[in-house]
Order: sequence, then C-alpha cells, then structure tokens
Amino acid sequence: MTRTRRIAIAIVLALVAGRGAASSARADFLATVAVAVAPEAGGWFRYEYSVEVGATSTLPAVQLDIAVSVDADLQGVEAADGWSFDYDAAAGAISFFADAVDAPVAPGSSAAFAFLSRLAPAGMDYFLVGVDPPGFEVLDGMIAAPGVAVPEPSSLALLGAAACLGLAGLAGARRG
Repeated sequence: MTRTRRIAIAIVLALVAGRGAASSARADFLATVAVAVAPEAGGWFRYEYSVEVGATSTLPAVQLDIAVSVDADLQGVEAADGWSFDYDAAAGAISFFADAVDAPVAPGSSAAFAFLSRLAPAGMDYFLVGVDPPGFEVLDGMIAAPGVAVPEPSSLALLGAAACLGLAGLAGARRG
C-alpha cells in the first residue's frame, strides 16, 4: 500500500467517524518528531523516534512516515502500543500508523518507534499526520534515518581529473 493511499484511508476513516460532528474551530497540529541514533554491536545502528503531541494541539497523531534508503534492510521494528507498521524496502519508506481510532498519540502524550539498520544516518524526509474530524494536517521535514550520503570525490580523483584536463589542453596547444 502506498503512502498516499494510507494517508487517504486515514483521512476518510477519520471523516466517516466524525460524521455529524460540527465544528468551526481551526485545527492546529502541534507536534514534534525527534530521533536518537546509537551504534550497536555487529555494525548496526539503532534508530529511536519519539513523537510528542503538544498539550494544546487540537489534533492527535495517527501516522508517521519516514523515508529510508532502499538498502536500509530494517530489522527489529518496534511500534507503539496500538500501532502497526508497513516497511516497503523497494519504495524506501517505513510507515507507522494507528490501528484504531482510539489509538492515536493524543494531545499531551508521546509514543516511541524504533528499528535497526546497518546504514549510518543521513538527512531523510518524514511526515507526521494529525487527524480529527473534520480536519487534518501534515507536518513534514528532515530527520536522521538510514540513508546513503552522496560521497564527495576524493582528492586523488580530483587531482587525476585535473591532470587529464591539463594533458588534453597541452595536446590541443601543440596541435594549434
């Protein structure tokens, strides 16, 4: 199931559950996502995410999606009580979602999620969904997750490239 489809389902379920409830209040989703990354034995990294919904938030958190490298090979995934997860290695994403309407991270509370990967942390996208009929909001940003950093060219490679360009320029000068 794609991320977009899961969000759409969560929104539809929330709207259906709230049918008949009229509200003119503006929805404010006040939440934070934090991560702690710790090296583990055997070359693993443990990623522990915490979702905290502010006490004054009008929306609870119902879904957390985190982008990961397609090579992340996540193991030992842990979801908060009342939550499940869907790890799609080919799409490079893991989604944690509340199983039932009464299982979200409510305002003034927090939840923890974790997994293991051999890949070191890199800045990856995440989004957190807050839903309460008739409103919803999505918070997004960057957070440390198993990723592949774009390697910088080594000094030796740059020196080699410069030497090739210099030789090509020298050869062109001799012909002209």
